Amino acid sequence: MQLLASPDTHWSSSKKIAFRLCFLYFALYIFFTPNNDLPVIDLFYEQLNKLLDRFIPWFAKNVFGYKGEMPMGPSGSGDTTYDYMLWFFTIILTIAGTIIWTIFDRHRKSYNTLYYWIRVIVRYYLFYTMVIYGSYKVIKLQFPYPSLLRLVQPYGDSSPMGLAWTYMGYSDTYNYFTGFAELLGGVLLLTRRTTTLGAIVCLGVMSNVFMINMGYDVPVKLLSFNTILMSIFLIWKDGKKLAAFFFQNKPTTSSDVGAPYTSRKARIILATIKWLIVAFVLISTFYGAFTAQSMYGAKAPKPPLYGIYYTEDFTRNNETVVPLTTDTTRWKRLIIPSAKYATAQLLNDSIKRFMINIDTVAKTVEFTPPSDTLAKSRFSYKADPPYLTMSGVVKNDTIRIRLKRFDEKQFLLMKRGFHWVNEFPYNR
Repeated sequence: MQLLASPDTHWSSSKKIAFRLCFLYFALYIFFTPNNDLPVIDLFYEQLNKLLDRFIPWFAKNVFGYKGEMPMGPSGSGDTTYDYMLWFFTIILTIAGTIIWTIFDRHRKSYNTLYYWIRVIVRYYLFYTMVIYGSYKVIKLQFPYPSLLRLVQPYGDSSPMGLAWTYMGYSDTYNYFTGFAELLGGVLLLTRRTTTLGAIVCLGVMSNVFMINMGYDVPVKLLSFNTILMSIFLIWKDGKKLAAFFFQNKPTTSSDVGAPYTSRKARIILATIKWLIVAFVLISTFYGAFTAQSMYGAKAPKPPLYGIYYTEDFTRNNETVVPLTTDTTRWKRLIIPSAKYATAQLLNDSIKRFMINIDTVAKTVEFTPPSDTLAKSRFSYKADPPYLTMSGVVKNDTIRIRLKRFDEKQFLLMKRGFHWVNEFPYNR
């Protein structure tokens, strides 16, 4: 079966069925999973999502026997129960639609025009996805540098996804490499002549992404898997020619890159629309990425008291608290990565998380446990770099803590750097 051959007037029955299946699957997947907020039609998707939010839980319960309350709303994961149920619903619609379409349209000779347009839709969806992910790697937002908390976290306590984020976030070079590869694949999809090459690049890049997602339990498995399917779909048109060239050492003819419209006016109008959309996507994506980098990325200003602080002296009611590993109250170190959150690591290596409010005028910092927002502790502080001294009352006890800031750049991971020449492997 040759699904993606050059346009011809008579398609085989198997080819027509395969086309209907591919057309419906990709059209429905893209319709239900636009992958980001889209301009102009946001209001439509708001209404559609309201309908799906009512239907998908019912579908999961009555078709798959799902029990319990289905988590709803954005969570940062693309592999939620809701996402899988929506995907399964898409597959069911695809199969049912293919059967009905085949029954009522079995006498049609070919789908050359429809095939051209579904390729256009898939190309630009894949382009959009590659630009988003590529830009957020080149500008280094997706994988930030290892955080302060990550640097002091015991290696074995990291999650598989956290390990992958540390691995990727450490290296600017690898971020640039993967980001530019994604951007290259996406840009090559913009013209029909380079679509096959772009799809090959996307297939290689996204296969690596998918395997990272599978190997490190990253919850973007559905999207990365479907971008692989889209890449294969775009490549398949030239599959026989590529196989003949690479595996049989045979010359091949050029690929047909014609369009179903021939008038000069139509070409000008569609080209104008195309490049306006491309310009909008590129400008808005990179502008958003640069803005985000300055707000919460690597170029964001550091908050007051930012840093990793080790406890040098801890007194309670004017009595020094001896550092014993059995003590679950004495701080071992304090990590302040942002102006809103802090983490205290105790002597037994357990951690306590706090929401904080720093008043640089009054020189106070307020600690609030997320589990008990009424249990606030207010400290006055004196910053004398590298020292930080805090005094306050906690549960009727007068607490004074003297801490010393540790330069996070002194961690081996952060200071080792790159070496062209290594007489011995430096593997620690």
